[in-house]
Amino acid sequence: MSETVVQCHFTFNAEHNKLLDQLRSKTGKDKREIIRDAIKLALQKELKPARYRWIDKNHRIFSVDLPIEDAQNAKKRWKGKLTPLVVSGIIEIARNEGIGVTEAKPTVTQEDILRLRGEFREISNNLQALVQRISYEEVPKEITDSASAAKAVRATLKQLSEQLEHFKKGTAADRKQFRKFVDPLEAGYVTSILKALFDEDEFQRWVLATEFTGRRRTYD
Repeated sequence: MSETVVQCHFTFNAEHNKLLDQLRSKTGKDKREIIRDAIKLALQKELKPARYRWIDKNHRIFSVDLPIEDAQNAKKRWKGKLTPLVVSGIIEIARNEGIGVTEAKPTVTQEDILRLRGEFREISNNLQALVQRISYEEVPKEITDSASAAKAVRATLKQLSEQLEHFKKGTAADRKQFRKFVDPLEAGYVTSILKALFDEDEFQRWVLATEFTGRRRTYD
């Protein structure tokens, strides 16, 4: 064997071997020559290695002498496995020759799942950080008028809602801790004034009621 070539082994599914048969009939080339052409074409066009389900039935194995440079470049493309890259080249040649190609749906590997989970986790973290940053940016640095005060309340309510979600989804023990640290009178006061602020008449009645309650406590 010449020092400029290296022997490589390819294992094809029956469907890919059938394409080789069709190309041999159409071009008159030997199957091994078609495989060499497929490697060159895949490298030249920077094709992605084919994704397909391996079928351990009626497969064919070919030993083909390839130029060393082509073999080395091809191995870098798909973790040392040449066949998926050759299949991409064979499919491209078949299309160029007008041969219909039915590609099998690619399988989803465990590696794909782990990669997608990592990407989803990163996107989720970035989105959460963005939402928090936007929420904090809405809080005015200084309360100077009613508009800035209203914006501050809105941002506080948004943050409070996110924090309360923890106890909504939590356990009975979590909610016990909530009741340990949060004064129900303070929570009741905040709830009542928020409700009153959405209606002016209701707010005036609330003011009178709180003033009356305050005076009564003083007299007592």
